[in-house]
Amino acid sequence: MKCPKCGKEMQTGYLQTDKIMAFNQHIHKLSLHPKDENDVLIVNNMINGANFKGAICKDCGLITFDYTNINVKE
Repeated sequence: MKCPKCGKEMQTGYLQTDKIMAFNQHIHKLSLHPKDENDVLIVNNMINGANFKGAICKDCGLITFDYTNINVKE
């Protein structure tokens, strides 16, 4: 896969989380849980966390992953 930011080849793999992961419009100091309607709680699994198939560009630092395709860690 080519990086949409710089056009170089991306390395495939897994983005792994532990317990909670969110994409928030602003930095939340105490909790990652969404506070704004545009915030997205991606993982809330207090026991196992999750794995997402994705790709990383080691040249520019961009990471892409599909957060709707979640695999719970075993």
